Amino acid sequence: MNDFFLHAFLALDAVLIAPFRLVDDARAGFACGILATALGAALLGRACAAAVDRVQRAKRNRQEAEIKRHQELSISALAVKDRETYLAANHLAQEAYGNAMALAAGRAAALIWPALMVLAWSTWRFSGVPLPLVGESAGPAVFFIPAYLAAQWGLGRLKRARAVRRGRTGA
Repeated sequence: MNDFFLHAFLALDAVLIAPFRLVDDARAGFACGILATALGAALLGRACAAAVDRVQRAKRNRQEAEIKRHQELSISALAVKDRETYLAANHLAQEAYGNAMALAAGRAAALIWPALMVLAWSTWRFSGVPLPLVGESAGPAVFFIPAYLAAQWGLGRLKRARAVRRGRTGA
């Protein structure tokens, strides 16, 4: 079993280090590797979040409908000054809201786990290595986090532009 994990780790290490070795210059290779791993982590995170969203869709819709139903019931109970019904409906709405928030936390975890994995790997891989511009005073997170955030921002913009284009064409 330990051999399996060792071989899996070595295979993952080979995949992740490959973009760092695309160019001969160390600084350019480091920049290429950071950008490639950030983009890869962002893409994998978006794919995982979409998959989790797909799996959770029915339950999420049920929870949102339940929130709306209990919220409307509590508002109508408030209008007729029925305190007990208002408190009971409000409690059920809060419970459904908590369930919806837990589902959202699952989607968020699916979005960021690849970035955390790459960050852990790069910290291990470049431990003790002087990095461009910062030397040994900072780790690869200084470069990875802004690149990852930029990749997420860019992918978000692409997704919105694609949705707008689909809306215009009616597809």
